[in-house]
Amino acid sequence: MTRQGSAPFGAVELDELDRAILRLLREDGRRSNAAIARAVGVSQPTVRQRIDRLVGSGVAHVTVRINPAAIGYPVDAVLNIKVSGRNLRDVGEQIAAMDNVSYVGYLSGMYDIQVEAFLRDNDDLFRFVTEELLPIEGVASVETSMVMRTEKFNYKWEGEAIGSTAEPATGHPAEYAGRGRVKLAGGRGVGGAA
Repeated sequence: MTRQGSAPFGAVELDELDRAILRLLREDGRRSNAAIARAVGVSQPTVRQRIDRLVGSGVAHVTVRINPAAIGYPVDAVLNIKVSGRNLRDVGEQIAAMDNVSYVGYLSGMYDIQVEAFLRDNDDLFRFVTEELLPIEGVASVETSMVMRTEKFNYKWEGEAIGSTAEPATGHPAEYAGRGRVKLAGGRGVGGAA
């Protein structure tokens, strides 16, 4: 399986069937292949093959997203870190190994690394910054921001809709089955009446 962000640029081309399957899975990641096949009008093996290709190529990642607040970690902090005198990746890998950290990204601009961490309270955040981050060799400074409210998180991002050549969609996967035969890569048609 390909890690997020590591697939070559433009390595996978999505067709309308791929997009319909991804929309259904984003709505309910536990939806069965049989239910997806019925919704888009193709066979169950076709759905299974498509999902295997999408996951194996790094287009999609099947996972469960935990609500941190519900399990006692309501403080969502974004930390921008400047690094000096040490390999950036060494610092990033050390931070990525920490339990409370959900995201580590390398930046261009005035900061070198951005981190998202979930913590129990402000005291836990203070301890995290002063006892875990600042002691790391190479960490020159940490700027901390609290996320007060999240309006959108990337698992809702509708990236599969980008580049679609189909007529404007409402986003509902049932539209796929209702369009009749749709040409897939290689000129094959699926779905709808022949």
